Amino acid sequence: MARAWAVGAVASVFALLLYESARGWASSMGSDLVIPLFLLLSYVGIGTATGHAAVSLTGKPRRAWPAVLLVSVVGAALIGWGHDAELLRPALGAIPAALGGGACTAVGGWLGLVLPNVHRSAAPVSVLRSLKTVELRAKRMPVATVGRHHERPAPPAPTDEPDILEFGR
Repeated sequence: MARAWAVGAVASVFALLLYESARGWASSMGSDLVIPLFLLLSYVGIGTATGHAAVSLTGKPRRAWPAVLLVSVVGAALIGWGHDAELLRPALGAIPAALGGGACTAVGGWLGLVLPNVHRSAAPVSVLRSLKTVELRAKRMPVATVGRHHERPAPPAPTDEPDILEFGR
């Protein structure tokens, strides 16, 4: 769980940097609708990346949820009550904006938790040891020769062995 909290803390820093960037764009370009929508869409991306990274580091989605929770709360707090948050949500109150920002981040985090995560190379050794492995080996096939012509494989004889893969014993 400590790894998940650490991933959530790092993602929260990225959420803060993105918020400050969006606030700077809004103050220089005026309150345009594109900037808040871009920020919310980016928070979906931050949530997804957080969930994916936390699953990679902890090995299971059940252990990775604290990262998504932390970054969702930080995203909601920034959009609802962050410094000059009124620039990003001139027509909304603090509570609806916070709910929207937290929901966008949580939906992204949920996607990061449930989408297939084949990149587990960053997982701890204890997690890697618990994963099932597949052993690949070549299947032996007899070769028949026909006169002086090229070698051709003999038709495969029916066997009980798998054709290509043999799973761990």
